[in-house]
Amino acid sequence: MNMTGRSRIASIGTYLPEMEVTSKELMDEIRSELRFGLPNTWLETLTGIKARRFAAQEDKPSDLAIRAGRSALLKCNMDPKDIDMVLFCGIDRDWVEPATSHRIQRELGCVNATCLDVSNACHGFSNGMSVGDAMIATGAVENVLVVTGEVPSHLIKDIVWQLNKKPTQENFSKKIGSFTTGDGGGAAILQRASPESGIKAFRFNSRGRYTELFHFNIDGSGHRYGQILMEKISGVMVRMHQSLITETYKALEWQPDDVDHLICHQVGVKPHHRMVKLTGISMEKAPSVFESYGNLTSATIPVTLERAAPKEGDRILILGAGSGLSISQIGLIL
Repeated sequence: MNMTGRSRIASIGTYLPEMEVTSKELMDEIRSELRFGLPNTWLETLTGIKARRFAAQEDKPSDLAIRAGRSALLKCNMDPKDIDMVLFCGIDRDWVEPATSHRIQRELGCVNATCLDVSNACHGFSNGMSVGDAMIATGAVENVLVVTGEVPSHLIKDIVWQLNKKPTQENFSKKIGSFTTGDGGGAAILQRASPESGIKAFRFNSRGRYTELFHFNIDGSGHRYGQILMEKISGVMVRMHQSLITETYKALEWQPDDVDHLICHQVGVKPHHRMVKLTGISMEKAPSVFESYGNLTSATIPVTLERAAPKEGDRILILGAGSGLSISQIGLIL
């Protein structure tokens, strides 16, 4: 699916919890050396992820999203009443019903906004941006708050419990990928594009045959179960991006040297380097956040974009991805 963008990013907001948990600490929790013959440095060495943030035990996805959304509103000095739509696009929700976006609307004071949840694993934020853009293109809305809040620490704690209960090599191999994730929130306010700035192109691709590589569900006792085959997922993700990048540059009428910032979904050091290499863009233009925050799932794109500190007029290429498997390539001028 390809779209011509009609919106621009007016503001970015993020939130990262204070509590830091290192990769070594997680490996110690499952007694990795005794049970699996792996030193507590193994995960950090393999992925480059030194630490990640954990939210407070009582925090819900909306709590992180609300803090990120409030930051985005403050940065552009926007009255929450001027937001026409709130799109929540996290993996987890506060409840099965209603949509989590309703609580975000209430807490932020976006009383005139229509509320909607969009979910697509780590790819949710890119999909949320495309839905918000499409609504702006129709003239239905003028200001859209795309927001996410992720607490995969809940999954990590379940996996620690499961590995301690059943410390087999098979169990370890299927579930250790969850340790790469971290908690965070992100938000973007979309408005109608101007002649000088805006999203120029969206390109999307999904391949459902890879569904089984990364899936989780909740059993009757409230514990998450499933598997994360991270190495296989990363390989497919990179190949899918490789197959699209030439046409994306053609649609944007850009060359690699034209790009000021490359914003990638990030799961670790090797996939990140491969993603940057396939674009032909220099590593200096591709900020990384995985070392300190891990895979922030759907919050990766807004957090990385904010850390890049782009200036007005900068050209930005975004490479999104999520299990399923879905990817996107988005070109925009700030």
